[in-house]
Amino acid sequence: MKNCLLCNRRLNWQPSFKALLLLGDIQVPLVCQTCRASFQTWQGPHCVGCGRTSPSGKLCTDCQRWQQQGTPMIEVTTCYQYNSAMHDFMQRYKFHGDYRLRQVFRTQLTQRAKQLGDYFVPVPVSQMTMLTRGFNQVAGLLDLKLTPLLSVKAKTKQAQSTKTRAERLATKQPFEITKGISLPQGPIVLIDDIYTTGRTFHHAIEALHAAGCQDIKGLVLAAARLNN
Repeated sequence: MKNCLLCNRRLNWQPSFKALLLLGDIQVPLVCQTCRASFQTWQGPHCVGCGRTSPSGKLCTDCQRWQQQGTPMIEVTTCYQYNSAMHDFMQRYKFHGDYRLRQVFRTQLTQRAKQLGDYFVPVPVSQMTMLTRGFNQVAGLLDLKLTPLLSVKAKTKQAQSTKTRAERLATKQPFEITKGISLPQGPIVLIDDIYTTGRTFHHAIEALHAAGCQDIKGLVLAAARLNN
């Protein structure tokens, strides 16, 4: 028996009869049913631009702003709402460095990515973040061969997570195409962990488009709910 990765309670789980017959197809859950149920799956209506849940079901004001600025719009798939359970998960995984937790959503996010494209580009983190955190939290959520097409410019220092909404929206382009990486000849899936204002995500889209990538779809683990 194993314990839940999130609450550490003993997992009350038994393999199904079918799994026992197949023998090699037994997958022990990583989290208990209570913890799994605390994550709110994506629900509509949603913004037709970014995919975040929005009462209006139309293009949200954030996406309208990106359009006005000439940012290319892409289809974004969201797996979960950013609720208190997801907030606590990200605090432990991303900011407290509990790398074991990458396994909680790894299978699901990997399967969704494979459905969307052939090349998988994670939103990168800065060299400073890699030194302090020790890993790229987006890459850790995926069991895939990744294409590290984007890099954070050397002069970029302040993380988006430390900024206010206004500061995020005013952020200058932090990304560039990684030197020595050939552009993929096929559909790209741009992947991030959390979608809030969309500033980081759209910076990444702009950098990819400027380099000549046209067939891009987006995938995020969780997105904040919109009020408009």
